[in-house]
Amino acid sequence: MTTTRGALKVALLAACLVLAGCVTLPWYPTSGIYTSEAQNFAVELPKGWMRLNSEENLLITRDGILLQHVTVERARVDRPLKNTKKVLSRGMQPQAVAEVIIDNFMSSERMLDLKVLENRPIQIGPHRGFRLVYAHRDKEGLRFKSVLHGFLAGDVFYSIRYTAAERYYFAKDLATFEQVLASFRLIHPA
Repeated sequence: MTTTRGALKVALLAACLVLAGCVTLPWYPTSGIYTSEAQNFAVELPKGWMRLNSEENLLITRDGILLQHVTVERARVDRPLKNTKKVLSRGMQPQAVAEVIIDNFMSSERMLDLKVLENRPIQIGPHRGFRLVYAHRDKEGLRFKSVLHGFLAGDVFYSIRYTAAERYYFAKDLATFEQVLASFRLIHPA
């Protein structure tokens, strides 16, 4: 009887904390326009996917981040990237930016056997940018394929990336990524 009463107290306390806002869930269902004033972008998110509760970057997935995910990230220029000493600088040409990003990926211990399948200039709204398609494997041997669209807007580099397990999931959700990409816009253009 006391075990049941103790479990009931714990469950009641947990419910109170959630209702009071003391505990936030890490994932939210997505659908519709997502706006991040802090990151200066808006994008339409697909229905049926989940969004990670994060203040830094946008991360969404439908079946789990190891199967497929879309990220929107930004980084200030003139600061070293995580895996390379090379830096992006204001006014760089899109292909020069792409080369720095590729070098950053090639230097990553998490991305093994990286192969760039496509690297070409594109237009992302009013911004001149680039499109990278690349494949790699992780330390466990799982193969991934990614599409990354990137551009500079003043002192900030933006990337919109889709990564999925190469076998089955990449092709399955590529059209959804293209819809997300087409809806991307900066709130305050640089």
